[in-house]
Amino acid sequence: MPRQFKVTVNGREYDVAVLEVTAGATSSASPMAMPGAPAPMMAAPSAPASAAPAAAAAGAGDEVAQMGGVVVQVDVKVGQTVAVGDKLLVLEAMKMKNHLLASRAGKVTRIMVAAGDPVEGGQPVMTIQ
Repeated sequence: MPRQFKVTVNGREYDVAVLEVTAGATSSASPMAMPGAPAPMMAAPSAPASAAPAAAAAGAGDEVAQMGGVVVQVDVKVGQTVAVGDKLLVLEAMKMKNHLLASRAGKVTRIMVAAGDPVEGGQPVMTIQ
């Protein structure tokens, strides 16, 4: 049986009915709208299997992009020693250039991007050990 709620969206109040479905259970019930409420919205379908995979998870020593954008330049090389705060690369996002600074001291052991590469926020871009 659907549970009834009042929901406010952008200052406009809606009466909605929500059907609780437990994991593994199926339901043939269709969404219901309360009188005077807009048509019910269906959940967006999940991404197709052919969608691009999400960025790899960061590992120990990985420096990650602070936001999505395009790598403009890489300022270090593999084997180079860096200190905390050294500039590692420049990332352009929303027409702004952002400097990725080293969060740890050590030696750059791997660089995973090059100038011109698009990156996602949180994507590992290099490893410092």
